[in-house]
Amino acid sequence: MLHVQIKGSFESFNAKGFEAASWTPNSGKAGEVFGVHECFDTEPDDAQAASVLQNAVLHEVQVLEVQNQFPVPIGVTLSCIPSDESTKTGAKYALTSLPSSHNSTPRVIFRAEQSNSDSIEWRNKYPSYNGNNLEKNGVLEVTGQNYVFVSQNHPVIELLRSNRDKLTSDIDEQPLIDGEWYKITKPVMTQCCQLLRSKVLSKVSTRDMNDFIVQLHRVGAKDWTSMGINDDLHVYAENMFGCQGSGKLDAGKIAKVLTQHFSWSARFLVKYEIHT
Repeated sequence: MLHVQIKGSFESFNAKGFEAASWTPNSGKAGEVFGVHECFDTEPDDAQAASVLQNAVLHEVQVLEVQNQFPVPIGVTLSCIPSDESTKTGAKYALTSLPSSHNSTPRVIFRAEQSNSDSIEWRNKYPSYNGNNLEKNGVLEVTGQNYVFVSQNHPVIELLRSNRDKLTSDIDEQPLIDGEWYKITKPVMTQCCQLLRSKVLSKVSTRDMNDFIVQLHRVGAKDWTSMGINDDLHVYAENMFGCQGSGKLDAGKIAKVLTQHFSWSARFLVKYEIHT
């Protein structure tokens, strides 16, 4: 279970850029945050924990409780799951929070398709591969050359093998260097990796949990500090100073609103499996 809390003001979020209104485990702490250490007989180092989390199989994400102190609607994206909730502008989020609200009703915001045969086969055959490391894991770069050496156990090799009737050459007729490596041109490697991502990995729930980020967005506004007539932030400011409809929101009052600190917090239940 994760407890996420993001604090700040409209002005600070706007000034510090995209990463300001976000939450992610501290550097080197992802293993502890996600409980990886409990899966080892001995305490793993940071590198071991990061390696295991790189290919976690994500099953489900629930938001158990969420509290939004901001007086505007907040859109939330999570790096590891798709954003399926849309607004009228076409912006998409994993979930949204109403202004100044508290919701303690649990709901599922992501659930993997466990019955997907491609997903199950991939996890069984290639547990160490995901969309982020296809060009790195089991691949040897050759400086200045238009080819790479690819491990015989790499999923690209199986893709080439299963499509031998559509290609001009049979991968099994190519020399196996040092009993491990096939020589593959870079354009073919790139095309195969793109095909795997679009046709197979898009259906596989393997995720790199080291990159887990919860990001807040202000719904329906071009930036954090914009304040149009009758939008939520403008109405909040008028109510704060008791000047509804009077047009007396001067620069000083607006500055007080924009520098006021709020928080957004939530509890997430993340169900996943790892291979140690």
